[in-house]
Amino acid sequence: MLHYGVIGCPIAHSLSPEIYGQLFEKYGVSADFSRILIEPGDIGMLREITGGLSGFAVTMPYKRAVMQYLDGITDTAAECGAVNIVERRDGLLIGHNTDGMGLVDALDEAGAMPEPCRVFILGRGGAAVSAACAIRRRGGEPVLLVRTPGAPADFDRLLFDKEDLAGKSCGVFINATPLGMGGAEGFASFDFLDELSPRAVLDMVYLRGGETPLISEARSRGMIAVDGSRMLLMQALRAFRIWTGIEAHPEDVTI
Repeated sequence: MLHYGVIGCPIAHSLSPEIYGQLFEKYGVSADFSRILIEPGDIGMLREITGGLSGFAVTMPYKRAVMQYLDGITDTAAECGAVNIVERRDGLLIGHNTDGMGLVDALDEAGAMPEPCRVFILGRGGAAVSAACAIRRRGGEPVLLVRTPGAPADFDRLLFDKEDLAGKSCGVFINATPLGMGGAEGFASFDFLDELSPRAVLDMVYLRGGETPLISEARSRGMIAVDGSRMLLMQALRAFRIWTGIEAHPEDVTI
């Protein structure tokens, strides 16, 4: 039997075991999948901790930190500066990035990106940069937003490229931060949705058995709302192909 897992901190909320478990069963792959909590001070022991795995997924906060412990990375991962999937190939750990294209797949499925548009991405971590790279490859215009520490909703004037939001139209708003995650702080308000007026909102955060406040707010305003679990599924299908060579489909999994 093969062994796979997902590393992160926190990790108990992850739906990855359910997703990959269904895929392994559907396609007759003899494998299991586990959640692996790695405390921030222990990431240097990555190779020892994952030594028995044929591959593993990487979630917050290690999508960048993990790269220094790998033997190689793909061009896409290098472009994004982040890794979310690792395969063990001939004893070597090779890093991939399926996050960005998984996000675009989820937006396409929801009809949120019928044409290139401006996409505002809240965050500065590996997930945010991966999203920006994929949006740019798609022909869209990604704009990375950052927030003031201690002020969860005070981010509308802090842009990496120092542009001002005034007069800017927004096709999609993406939350690529832990805001709204169970046990983490939430958005202080959703007034920014009035200013940005996106036609669609994607929250990379997801909650078991319910919607995040951002997704609920977007739905109440009549916006297309894409839950983070859908992005997780789409990128997982791409990861499953990397690990097994099998082309799976969204309808193969229920989450």
